[in-house]
Amino acid sequence: MEKLIYVLSGATDEVEGRVDRIAADVVPAAREVGAERMALLLPDEFETIGDRAPARLMGDFGRIAAIFECWLPTLDDRPAIESALAKHAETLWGYLVTESTMDPCPHDLDGGARVPGISQWTINDKPESVALDDFYREWAVHSEISFDLHPERESYIRNAIVRALTPDAPRYLGIVIERFPSLDVFVDDARYFGDPAVTKKMIEHTPTFYEFQGAISGGFSEFRWR
Repeated sequence: MEKLIYVLSGATDEVEGRVDRIAADVVPAAREVGAERMALLLPDEFETIGDRAPARLMGDFGRIAAIFECWLPTLDDRPAIESALAKHAETLWGYLVTESTMDPCPHDLDGGARVPGISQWTINDKPESVALDDFYREWAVHSEISFDLHPERESYIRNAIVRALTPDAPRYLGIVIERFPSLDVFVDDARYFGDPAVTKKMIEHTPTFYEFQGAISGGFSEFRWR
């Protein structure tokens, strides 16, 4: 099985009802070609997060209409999925990734059920001055530190991008999804972060692998289909 992640950049409709509209097209098309473990992420808490914790929104987050991910027996069968998604965005970015399950999600859901809490989704590249091997090594260090940085976090999934699948997809190397048990935890610095000393350590370490310019990060509602 191969894991695919798609970013729908530039909304073509209102956020209200967007999950149902996208799912009605893409879920049957994906199932037809054998897709499993599908997820659709929607930025429906954008305004609330922006008001209560604007630092949680990074880069061009406001242009993301949705994120879709699935596992497919072979990526050769992806055109049906991309066709179903493309009508719901101005531009479609597709990526083949390898998943590292650092901390599995405790929620097993199906039928478009919403994952409790908020899913923080981040995509980033490496600084030009950082060698590729150094990027992967320091990303692994960052992953370990993050468990102390976010003591109330429920799940941490790390996706290394193998290659882009669509012509308009910009270059990135990593996609991370971190799930927090509630919106209140996500927007409250006292609960989102742990020990201040760990926060300081993380701030100092992040530039060793993370390119801030071009990175996108924010909180989503997440819906799942098996």
